[in-house]
Amino acid sequence: MFYGSRTPAGADRLDHRSAVASSNLVVTALPGGDVLDVLDEIGEEVLATRSCSTPQRRSPRRPPRGTPGAGAAVRVQRRSPRTRVVKTLDTMDFTIMVDPLASVLAATVFVSGDDVAAKTVVTGLPGDLGWPDTAIVDLVGIDTAAATEQAGSLYFATVRALGDARFNLTVSR
Repeated sequence: MFYGSRTPAGADRLDHRSAVASSNLVVTALPGGDVLDVLDEIGEEVLATRSCSTPQRRSPRRPPRGTPGAGAAVRVQRRSPRTRVVKTLDTMDFTIMVDPLASVLAATVFVSGDDVAAKTVVTGLPGDLGWPDTAIVDLVGIDTAAATEQAGSLYFATVRALGDARFNLTVSR
């Protein structure tokens, strides 16, 4: 596993382009407004055959910038049509992301993407983090990713109201 960084340091931390070139699966944990610039730096020839999961990094101190029109994941897919973009893990705080049932009784993680094989790989990531299969909801195409990206406003309003980020959106049936 490699970590791409604007300021790489250490044997496991590389510049973004080198980290992506060394990987089959790329997880971008960037604010939605920054992801296209970083992917442009990496280059289409490096991204072309990779699966790319795009959770949006969140910080209650710095809400995500608006993404007019299509959401970030759709814009990434359009910009890099040969990259298999899958959106997941973007509707919760990182503490829920990595240990979904430790702080909340029920949690849902959403997955959006057009490439079935890439979604199978990326859907394994929440499973590896402890998300039960029943908590994973496949919203189908990459065009549905904009809906989860827009949950950012609800997320930050809820953090402010509760004074705590240990919650998650849950589909209750």
